[in-house]
Amino acid sequence: MDVKEFTNIIKEELPDFLPEEVYKDLVIDDVEIAKMNDQKLHGLTFKPKGSDAAPTLYIDDLYERHENGEDIGFLLVDLANRYEEARKAPTPPEVDLSWDRVRDNLSVRLLEKKRNIDFLSNMPYVDVGNGLAMTADINMPGDMHGEWRIAVNHGVMEQLGVDRNELFINAMESAVSYDRATLTDMTQALFSPDKENLLDRTEPLEPMEVGGMYVLTTESGNLGASALFYPDVKEKAAEMIGSGYYVLPSSIHEVILVPDTMDHDARDLCDMVKQANRSVVEPKDVLSDNVYHYDKDSRDLSRVNPDREKADRVAEGR
Repeated sequence: MDVKEFTNIIKEELPDFLPEEVYKDLVIDDVEIAKMNDQKLHGLTFKPKGSDAAPTLYIDDLYERHENGEDIGFLLVDLANRYEEARKAPTPPEVDLSWDRVRDNLSVRLLEKKRNIDFLSNMPYVDVGNGLAMTADINMPGDMHGEWRIAVNHGVMEQLGVDRNELFINAMESAVSYDRATLTDMTQALFSPDKENLLDRTEPLEPMEVGGMYVLTTESGNLGASALFYPDVKEKAAEMIGSGYYVLPSSIHEVILVPDTMDHDARDLCDMVKQANRSVVEPKDVLSDNVYHYDKDSRDLSRVNPDREKADRVAEGR
């Protein structure tokens, strides 16, 4: 059966696994929610009669377990236990959606437009070029960089009482303030407890100091690929490295910068990103299969066309 058929069966049979005093006042509905990269999550909402609270429990993992041969009765027991835990758990804090309360708790996230057609259909966003876009989030009190984030859709923006321009001006100012951009040598990022943020340097790296790759993200590392579009970050990175660079989108959480003076083959870089996206990066965390190039002189970020670059190399006799 497909996931829709599985959901219908679960919804029909679940009441038999819940206490009668719980189920008699409960309305259960199935939902399908588009997340980043248009990942579809399937779940059930549980709304007690007379209550505005309706927790959603996702069941995609249960469907996968059923596909792997697990008895549906065990899955229903598991789901009933999950609901009982959710019912007794503390409710998340209410969010004050007044603009004065929210404006300093905004952040931005970077994504690829073609991977997020459904996700972006209900979101205000800014087109930052090369097929990429930025959306805004509200960071919940008590966990500035963590799990409590609300994606600002059109309905939330209307509640805030602002237009798209004001929303994103404040979102960028807020993000830069509380979740600063960091640029770290790849070797330091992987192996050293003391990581120098090259964006804090006042003098560029000496030629003998320039490494092979650099990790650009934010201090929290959460959705840190957005740091590439923080004001002046692309320019500052080129100044510190001493050259233009290729941008490898390793995930929505970070990008890797590779100095263009190292004469890497663009096709090899593109193949590296595609292979990583298919074998290492979780589908929900993929940013793009494309590689980008930042030109230090023109201050222009452009998408790399490996076929065109190969033709240019042949024409130049390289």
